[in-house]
Amino acid sequence: MLHAVPDLLDALEARLIAGDDPMGLLSSIRWSELVGWPEDREGAQALQRKVASIQALVNGLQAPLRATLMGLAGDRGYGRDGQVAGGPVLAPRMYGRI
Repeated sequence: MLHAVPDLLDALEARLIAGDDPMGLLSSIRWSELVGWPEDREGAQALQRKVASIQALVNGLQAPLRATLMGLAGDRGYGRDGQVAGGPVLAPRMYGRI
């Protein structure tokens, strides 16, 4: 079964947005038979943007899971100022002669 790259990416994005499992789609692909690769620079850039948007979508979907796992692991997150939340505060000391 031949799959066109742009159509495949559209189907993958639609499944992710709908909350469906994309593994059925991905497991049915014969990767050596992908067709529809871009032939010019504009097409390649459009494909690259599409892949980047799907990566951002996957990262967004993984964020709650990563946050839950961090909470279960007992690791402290970062506070508002970029320091480890609840971590020790080290005050700088200045030494010098008066």
